[in-house]
Amino acid sequence: MLHNKKKKLAVIISQSLLGSVLLVPGVSLANDANQANTNSDVEVIQVRGIRGSVVKSLNTKRYSDAIVDAVTAEDIGKFPDQNVAESLQRITGVSITRSFGEGERVSIRGTGESQNRTLLNGQAVGSADWWTNSAASRGFNYTMLPSEIISGLEVYKSPEADIDEGSIGGTVIVRTRKPLDLEANKISGSIIAQHSEVSGETDPQLSAMYNFKTEDESFGALISVVRQERNLRRDGIEAWSWTYRDITLADGSVVENVYSPGGGGSAMFSQQRVRTGANLALQYRPSDDLDIAFNALDSTLEADNENQNFLWLPGHGGSQYTDITLIDHSVVGKMAVGGTLGLSPDGNNILDETKVRNSELKTKSYDLKVEHQGELWESAYHIGYTEGSGGSQADRSVGWEGNYVHSFDASQIEDIRTSYAANPNDGEKWNLGFLRYDSNDAKDDEHYFQADFTRPIDVAIFSQLKMGVKYRDHSRFNTKHTTDNRTDLNWRLADFSKAMPADYLSGLGSDGTTRSYALTDADKIRQQGDALGWNYRVLKASTFDINEKITAAYIKANLDADGLRGNLGVRLVNTKQTSSAYAGKSGSEVWTTQEKDYFDILPSLNLAIDLDDDLLMRFSAARVMSRPDYADMTASTSYNLETQTGTGGNAEIDPYRATQFDTGIEWYFNEAGLFSAVLFYKDIQSFIESKPALEVHENTEVLISRPINGKAGRIQGIELGYQQELYAGFGVAANYTYVDGEAKDNEGKDIKIPGNSEHTVNLSSYYENEFISARISYNFRTGYNTGRDWPGYIDDYAQVDANITYNYNENIALIVEAINLTDQHTFSYQKEGGKQALTGVYADGRRFSAGIRFNF
Repeated sequence: MLHNKKKKLAVIISQSLLGSVLLVPGVSLANDANQANTNSDVEVIQVRGIRGSVVKSLNTKRYSDAIVDAVTAEDIGKFPDQNVAESLQRITGVSITRSFGEGERVSIRGTGESQNRTLLNGQAVGSADWWTNSAASRGFNYTMLPSEIISGLEVYKSPEADIDEGSIGGTVIVRTRKPLDLEANKISGSIIAQHSEVSGETDPQLSAMYNFKTEDESFGALISVVRQERNLRRDGIEAWSWTYRDITLADGSVVENVYSPGGGGSAMFSQQRVRTGANLALQYRPSDDLDIAFNALDSTLEADNENQNFLWLPGHGGSQYTDITLIDHSVVGKMAVGGTLGLSPDGNNILDETKVRNSELKTKSYDLKVEHQGELWESAYHIGYTEGSGGSQADRSVGWEGNYVHSFDASQIEDIRTSYAANPNDGEKWNLGFLRYDSNDAKDDEHYFQADFTRPIDVAIFSQLKMGVKYRDHSRFNTKHTTDNRTDLNWRLADFSKAMPADYLSGLGSDGTTRSYALTDADKIRQQGDALGWNYRVLKASTFDINEKITAAYIKANLDADGLRGNLGVRLVNTKQTSSAYAGKSGSEVWTTQEKDYFDILPSLNLAIDLDDDLLMRFSAARVMSRPDYADMTASTSYNLETQTGTGGNAEIDPYRATQFDTGIEWYFNEAGLFSAVLFYKDIQSFIESKPALEVHENTEVLISRPINGKAGRIQGIELGYQQELYAGFGVAANYTYVDGEAKDNEGKDIKIPGNSEHTVNLSSYYENEFISARISYNFRTGYNTGRDWPGYIDDYAQVDANITYNYNENIALIVEAINLTDQHTFSYQKEGGKQALTGVYADGRRFSAGIRFNF
């Protein structure tokens, strides 16, 4: 009897959370939700508010066969956070990376962001980046996903055979709403103003949704639109390219093998983001046996930006150290933490550099799913296309130069002190050294077809058989164009300058930090620079084309017995990879294509055992794999000549492969209460590590990091979770994850696994009554290695967020939200040199939002 009740509730939750299932005669995808379509006695759980969202999410977790966590929207158009990644970070074992104060990428159980997958309704989503020098990553860019369209999401930490392969950490499945699940003529939306503290700007955030369905509920259409603006500013102190060098002083003496920086300075980044998105969902259900659904997502992010830097660059213009400050570092040995830079024989040794960019990204997704319930077999057909495209359409590099003795002092943690013989604010001191235009265009697209077939069986403890095939044709293309430097314009910064904000670097650095310098007026540069006319050429080192043809087949059997459920399956995957890029020395590159084929057998087992009415034990075992980042799979190179840093690829790189085990216990002590503990272990066959080396590009020595297959390693840890409604609408949620990751490089040295934070803590409390719902959340993760030479190692980070909703009536709610209440700064440093070798310390500031949400 208990088992039947649980199965019935599982059907309810599946139907309520996962939405509709699409059917065509003779075709169908089996799951409990489909079977429930004909059960007239099923009552759908209606939940609203924070507590309702908690209950619904816990039920999704409780009745899943695999190890799954969920986040559910509190109401139509009311996802817990405006940024989806910010909600994901509150799940046990999940941490995020932030870009300019906004959640952007997801890491699960100590793995890198690219070793986890994000699927929209079970399918891939194309994604690109706006920054010219961004490495092409498999990690999904969550800034492209409007939270208003989402009904819920699940994080699969243990795989099932019918879920796409490609993740070592886990798979995030984002669910959108289905029109036949909602009321007819449903209208909802929000009007919100968001204030960014550092930029001082207040911007609109608008969204609206309308749902239609016919009286017989055979056809429905849902349209959602969103427009969000954000003017942001990030203040920072930077250094880069820390490595071993032989340093020749001005007096001719040489200091050998010194761990030293390649440059640094004060930086101010500003960006105007305008995100517009539309989601269309059509659903046709002419009978109980047939369901057809079409989903379309179109999201655009305009991200025009400027990066203003006042830099010290050892060796720029041929300048040399006149003196150098050395320390004896316990790890790297002889380390340069300061020095004085003499005059340049070329007439310029200081660079005031500005990047002025016009950037735009697009994400599109078109998905058709048809499902049919036959007498014995259910079948489902899925066909679709997704595309992420865009980049930087115009990246203007403006270098103002001067020739003055100056010095830097990086001996203090999270600070760099400087001294200049000329006033950095005096635009008359700085002449145009160069003006160059670059552009970067990327396209990430996938065509896919999937067929699934399911039928009930009664063989021993097996209750259902599911099998299917899937074909994906995935391409990633990137090309960069550049121009020659214009050095003949005779411009002075004084004619293009504007004042520095008075609060620049507030709370960062010290009295010796460069806090004020002449800024470049970006509008004047656009106007006068664009009018010059430019002859672009392909930057061959940064151009590549990758194609993957992936064919997969699987079979999965569901287990169902007294006190036991789960699934056993295997997924077979063949990957045919083609990687093309320009290879060879600068000036003699040849377009080269390399092919690689590999085959993976990926078995999986998931068991859920009822120890008692409310006590559940889980066990899972699986073989998993994760393909390398696109930038790692090609011979191409992306670099910055001014900072003399960059990244490159390796077409011979092999995927990550691992065997993983999980065992855990879950105690559901009341409707909104849970205590859980999970032990996990991942035996990883080969890590991909980054190896930096100096290379010559365009006659300039650049520190390039390229990937290589390292030795085997392991990731193991424990997840602890607790949730409970304590009293009269007051509830708490807390989780802690410990991850121990070990790996060796090819020299046998211990290395930090990229993305691996040893400790992650999430604490939340909420209060809710008829009129008010409020939540405050604390998130903490210890430092981690990014796997890239720059920024290197990100230090510990903690953030506090809060929101309050006042329900004016059942249709109107007033909302207030605060992000990063403690004004946390981000600090990064070079791995080998530790905190002494600063690469960046940044202030993104607090954000505050206020507005109304309507629902009719």
